[in-house]
Amino acid sequence: MKKSKYVIGLRSIEQLIDNKSIKINKLIVEYNPKNKRILEIVSFAKQNLIPMISANRSRLSQISGESSHQGVIAEVSRNLIQSEAELRSYIESNIEIVDSSSLLFLVLENIKDPHNLGACMRTACAAGVDAIIVNRSNSVSITSTVSKIACGAAEIVPLIRVKSLKKVLIWMGEYGINRIGTSENASESVFETNIKGHTVLVMGEEHSGISKMAQKNCDNLLKIPIKGNLSSLNLSVATGICLFEINRKNSIS
Repeated sequence: MKKSKYVIGLRSIEQLIDNKSIKINKLIVEYNPKNKRILEIVSFAKQNLIPMISANRSRLSQISGESSHQGVIAEVSRNLIQSEAELRSYIESNIEIVDSSSLLFLVLENIKDPHNLGACMRTACAAGVDAIIVNRSNSVSITSTVSKIACGAAEIVPLIRVKSLKKVLIWMGEYGINRIGTSENASESVFETNIKGHTVLVMGEEHSGISKMAQKNCDNLLKIPIKGNLSSLNLSVATGICLFEINRKNSIS
């Protein structure tokens, strides 16, 4: 299902240009741009016959909902997994393919900060995550801020908002997907456990972590051993450590 959305920020739009699989429908550019990077984007649009319209900065802010749009907005079409039903169909179509890479999913529970979500999306994209799942209530959705922080990842990795994370974790377990939760009170380290195969990683807010419900519906709870005086890591940093460790273990024959 295609859905049109706006992408703001020079870095995010440059990432879109590099990603040939994403269609830019239209560019909205400030009048008489002087910034070299904007001029390069405009040149690319002209070469590729991408429609452009000019607008003043207040109109750009109105469209994007952000004052820090940096003078250019891209309208794109997202053709990603949009719903829980589509996610199940995707898993059913890919989970038993011989010689394919293991499926990797990320559940983010109760993430309210758009900067945290955007950073996690960027990290997930780099780790090859197939989809990110968040709870529909009590979590931020994809906003222009999220998209900007994600630097193009929001147009690559599907973000699926679901009514019940509990139900999703239950049926993922029924498909044989390893459900790995994170907790500072876990007895086992993410570096010690033998994580292999299709996996969903569950991460929560930086201070409160994942809920008791999520913990009960995980197969394993793991921790990141921390040295020094800090009690926790930034959410996207912790997510990156866990995702890349899962990938590392899956790469070991």
